[in-house]
Amino acid sequence: MNNAIVYSPNKWLDQFFSDFDQAWTTQKQFTPAVDIVEEKEDYVLRAELPGVAKENIKLEVKENRLTISGKKEAKVSESKGEYRYVESSFGSFSRTFELPRNVSGEAIQAEYANGVLNLRIPKAKESLSRSIEIK
Repeated sequence: MNNAIVYSPNKWLDQFFSDFDQAWTTQKQFTPAVDIVEEKEDYVLRAELPGVAKENIKLEVKENRLTISGKKEAKVSESKGEYRYVESSFGSFSRTFELPRNVSGEAIQAEYANGVLNLRIPKAKESLSRSIEIK
């Protein structure tokens, strides 16, 4: 009995491009990665939005919920070739976060630089710890 594996470069190449063609037709939705850090007086939210224009980002606070939404435009390159494999994702996105009760939603500050959105969400003054003098 012969257990030899027959290597066929043509079949391998066909399978290679077939797999890439399937990846091309399966579009992934863009979802920004988010980190949230609690500091003494603020919460800091960092959202990674590479390739998203500042004017395509919307921030909204409603009923103690913070929503980051927007759209990442598809980048079409001017090439003579045909895409065989694409990992880039694009499209509309929306992330909603329940804000803690101890924050001041109307005082949120936002900065956007180098594809990173930084939100500084201050804690309400009455929720900050303070020392009480004993008389």
